[in-house]
Amino acid sequence: MNARRRGGLGPSNAAAAPRAFLLIAVAVVIGLVLLWKGLDSTPGTVAPAEAPVVAEKSTDESPVDQGSDTSADETSAAAVDTSSDQPATTEAPAPTTTEDPFPKPTYAPNEVKVLVANGSGVSGAAGKVTDMLTPLGWAMESPANADKSSISGIYYKTGYAHNARLIQDHFGEDPSILSQFPSGGLAVPDRSLDRVENAHIVIILGSDLAIQGG
Repeated sequence: MNARRRGGLGPSNAAAAPRAFLLIAVAVVIGLVLLWKGLDSTPGTVAPAEAPVVAEKSTDESPVDQGSDTSADETSAAAVDTSSDQPATTEAPAPTTTEDPFPKPTYAPNEVKVLVANGSGVSGAAGKVTDMLTPLGWAMESPANADKSSISGIYYKTGYAHNARLIQDHFGEDPSILSQFPSGGLAVPDRSLDRVENAHIVIILGSDLAIQGG
């Protein structure tokens, strides 16, 4: 009976071993498949655990801000435009007044005493100039002599500058020929001093013959 029991148990043990190995192999394969699926999942398919939510910045400004910004910009632009449009202002130069060395006459020709004194060395020159001026209405003094002079001149007393200028224009000479009476008097002989003192304008005839009577 012992030999028969050992013979009956042998085939059962021999068949159980392959079955056990098969079960182990299937379990291993299943485990590998599950492991492969876990590792093969891509980052795109796996959702992040908890992504922080960031609020999107609003690009719309409040009406108050827009109004303040717009008014500031317009004010700046207006200030720039206004300054560029305004014409450059230049201060007008102060008017300059030049005093006329020959003011308007206050005397009529018949009120102005004119003396012609001859210092040219040409005989009768003073009489000719006197005869030339008499028809113009001047109150002519009798011709006189002067110390010999190389330069002709027309000398006037205070208040008679313009009258002297009219006489100078008549002869067509440069205004530089006109001069105010010198403080020391004119160079004339003593016998002519009274007539020089009495005259308002004295014409000295020099050797340059700048003033001639025709």
